[in-house]
Amino acid sequence: MTGGAMRPVSLTESAGPPAATSFRPLSDAQCALLEASPYPMLVLDREFRIRFVNMEASEYGVVVPALLVGRNVWACYPALEGSVFHDAYQGVLDSGTATRFERYDAERDRWQAVVAYPADGGVVAKLEDITETKRAEFALRESEAAQRRALNALQRSEEVLRLAQEAANIGSFDVDLRTGLMTRSEQLLRLLALEPGVGHETLGLGAAIHDFVHAEDRDRIRREWSEIVSTGVGRTLRVRLIRADGVVRHVTSSLMLVRNEQGAPVRIVGTSIDVTEQLHAEEERQYVEAQIQHAQKLESLGVLAGGIAHDFNNLLVGILGNASLALLDLDPGTEARQSLAAIEESAQRAADLTRQLLAYAGKGRYVMERMNIAPIIEDMQSLMRSAMSRNASLRVDLTVPMPDVEVDISQFRQVMMNLVTNASDALGNASGTVTVHSGQQELSREFLATCVPGTNAAPGAFAYVAVRDTGSGMDDSTRRRMFEPFFSTKFTGRGLGLAATMGIVRSHRGTLCVESATGSGTSVTLFLPIANATQHEPASVRDGEWRGAGHILVVDDEDSVRAVATALLRRRGFEVTEAKDGSHAVELLRQHPADYALVLLDLTMPGMNGEATFRALREIRDDQRVLLMSGYNEQDVTRMFLGRGLAGFLQKPFRADELYARVADTLHAQSM
Repeated sequence: MTGGAMRPVSLTESAGPPAATSFRPLSDAQCALLEASPYPMLVLDREFRIRFVNMEASEYGVVVPALLVGRNVWACYPALEGSVFHDAYQGVLDSGTATRFERYDAERDRWQAVVAYPADGGVVAKLEDITETKRAEFALRESEAAQRRALNALQRSEEVLRLAQEAANIGSFDVDLRTGLMTRSEQLLRLLALEPGVGHETLGLGAAIHDFVHAEDRDRIRREWSEIVSTGVGRTLRVRLIRADGVVRHVTSSLMLVRNEQGAPVRIVGTSIDVTEQLHAEEERQYVEAQIQHAQKLESLGVLAGGIAHDFNNLLVGILGNASLALLDLDPGTEARQSLAAIEESAQRAADLTRQLLAYAGKGRYVMERMNIAPIIEDMQSLMRSAMSRNASLRVDLTVPMPDVEVDISQFRQVMMNLVTNASDALGNASGTVTVHSGQQELSREFLATCVPGTNAAPGAFAYVAVRDTGSGMDDSTRRRMFEPFFSTKFTGRGLGLAATMGIVRSHRGTLCVESATGSGTSVTLFLPIANATQHEPASVRDGEWRGAGHILVVDDEDSVRAVATALLRRRGFEVTEAKDGSHAVELLRQHPADYALVLLDLTMPGMNGEATFRALREIRDDQRVLLMSGYNEQDVTRMFLGRGLAGFLQKPFRADELYARVADTLHAQSM
């Protein structure tokens, strides 16, 4: 038996199961052959008696061969009887064929491979220690299992990443700088409106990146990529992409450079997220904030303008009232009457200025009438042409039927003159055309949001007048500021202008829409709500030497106003008592609740204002007649007193005839 052969050649192989024989040890020649084997060798006879054990086997099993030969192997190793050894050896004896099996020796923590074959009427067994082989096999199996687990974990991670990218709308990419190929995630393909799984995942760099970049952004993106490669510093880019379906999307991409072991740049990896909706939301937020800031600015200026106008109106009451008193004392034809008439005329012009201030504040004096404004525009053509520059021509198109609106005629004329004059100025020194055309339109809340901020127009049906010029147009900055007080792109000192226009439109519950672009001219459209069936009746007027009787309480914090009103009323036969504020008036009425036929009450007073004073007076006497005085818009003021029994309204500043007319109307209504 040599070289680890499967069996010793010198032993005669049995042709079949031999008959039982008495124990017979091996010859010296047979023992010598088996000793020459590098493997542990064991020879058993048919009764499983040990015939031979070589030195390799004794060293492997740590046994003394002389103590084993002739003994039953199962008696020597009781634990092996009934084991795989017993079954294998018995099988060889029974079948006469060789067999091989492996066994783990738990006692010595080793693996054995045993080859048993029939020979010389018994069994020859060769043992081989395969512990290292088995350990390598087990390590290989564990490595393969670990690889499978890692692959499964990687696949799960990729699936989680894919779902996370899809949920967050984030795409990823990996660009090989050596080959120019780009690998893209499914979500990035969806972002580009490409269908995943049809060959779009890996494309050349040009097709993958630059072909989808907006033409205006390509040079910048190429520079950014080159800087990432040259500096090694990652960065975040904002870029516009044109998707496969032609839709433009705004994308934010974060990029990072990857180097190899030698430090050379080999890849750029990154993520892309579609921020189009966020960008639009941010633009909308900024637009709304700008509108709010503009409205707040206008409101603040309106409060300032209203306060100035209020104080100025009180001064004008004294001027106009005293001029009226003086005129009443002078005979017709007296030279001094001309001077007083001039004073009165100047005061009226000053009152017009306060109306502009109040118009800007949205609290101007209006006499609202229901009418069609087309005839007004027709009548104004010659006046508008005279206000325009010589190089400007006017074209008026009123062919579209116009519905009625509720409007103050004088204020509407002022608005039209402001718009046409502004359009003429926009032409500069060049020749051009100012076009005025009219129509009607249903305005939605979305459309109103695009108009000039700061108005209070509600969605509905509107009549409109559009004034368009062929001038140089405006940029966005100029367009946003055009309705600010004293703002002008021309020479200074133009006054309130379009700012007053804005206030008038606001008080008419209308709006203004501006369309303009540099080099394309400007169109300003005035929208006024179509009138309902309500009519506004003009106030009655009394003239001549009308006289009255009764006791009137005049309440105003301005001494000059009280003095003028008292003097004018006494000239017509009234008994007058003055109260310097609301608290004083309430105390006087409480002392004499039945004395006063009428209370002439100012709206704006420190401490207890007109509204609070009115409530207190009516609590003392629920049928007390109150005529309210204010420089603010009658419609806005009287709306505060709807359903409370307000007797009437007197607009400041007033002349003597206006005061007499309102008092007469109020007392006449009381006697009816």
